[in-house]
Amino acid sequence: MSKKKTPQPNNANDPKYGARAAEEEVAREAEKVAAELERAEGELERARKEVETLKDKYMRLLADFDNYRKRMQAEVEAARREGEVKAIRAILPVLDDLERALEHAGANPETIAEGVRAVHQGFQRILSGLGVEAVPGAGEPFDPNYHEAIGVVEGEEDEKVAEVYQKGYRYGEQLIRPARVAVTKKKEVGGGK
Repeated sequence: MSKKKTPQPNNANDPKYGARAAEEEVAREAEKVAAELERAEGELERARKEVETLKDKYMRLLADFDNYRKRMQAEVEAARREGEVKAIRAILPVLDDLERALEHAGANPETIAEGVRAVHQGFQRILSGLGVEAVPGAGEPFDPNYHEAIGVVEGEEDEKVAEVYQKGYRYGEQLIRPARVAVTKKKEVGGGK
């Protein structure tokens, strides 16, 4: 007798097999999604830490810059005050000389001119010591950078300083006050219009 093969059930048509396959497929997809979620959460945590680090660096830099700005303001103010004190100390001897001249003026009025000359010379020395010098005056070419023309007079040449009404001063290349001057204009020959 021959043995008959018993037909094997077709698993694809078996409802239990289909449900189990679907469950396995869902489980695999869930594992993939869970792994992706875990990876994304890790990246998010790294990004949060990086943002926190950058925020901390930014806040420190902002505080450093604010401190720097305050320090620079204080240094500029200190330098300004130091310059003012230096100028005041430099001109106090002029005040002392004027007071002495006034004290001695009562004894002999002719000594006032002598005292004023001494004060003038002392004051010029002080200004020179501070780096202040007079701008070029009479006989020099007119320079609008250093002179303010307030009058014109006839002369042998054009554009020469003929007379200084008020001296001008400069500190290095910086003009403190222009000299107020009369400038020459060459005489016209022949009575032209």
